[in-house]
Amino acid sequence: MATAAALLILAAASASPVALQCPAIPGQTLVYIDIFDGPPENQADLAPDRSTDPTPRTSSTFWELSAGADGLFVKCGYGKMLEGPYSRMETIRLPDTVKTCQADYKTVPGSGPLALTRFSCK
Repeated sequence: MATAAALLILAAASASPVALQCPAIPGQTLVYIDIFDGPPENQADLAPDRSTDPTPRTSSTFWELSAGADGLFVKCGYGKMLEGPYSRMETIRLPDTVKTCQADYKTVPGSGPLALTRFSCK
């Protein structure tokens, strides 16, 4: 019985936290996100359903989602640039009730690449 309880505690500790956005980590900047149908190790990443460019310096991407049997996951990368390298990666599980996610980007002056400014799901 003690072994079963220990396994249950270990499984709960290794589960990804359920959230609607990537965690804010002191001293870290969120620069990358990727959404997966199932755990990221299954490599079923989802392409955005649409993108918009409301201004020359900003853009947004949108995902329309429906949770499968294994759930939806987001891989969050922290660092200095969207392209990496990443100083830290975190994985969150989205609640099964999530229907949409949005990532907003801006152009970094002088260098041209995009910078993630906001990511959230509803």
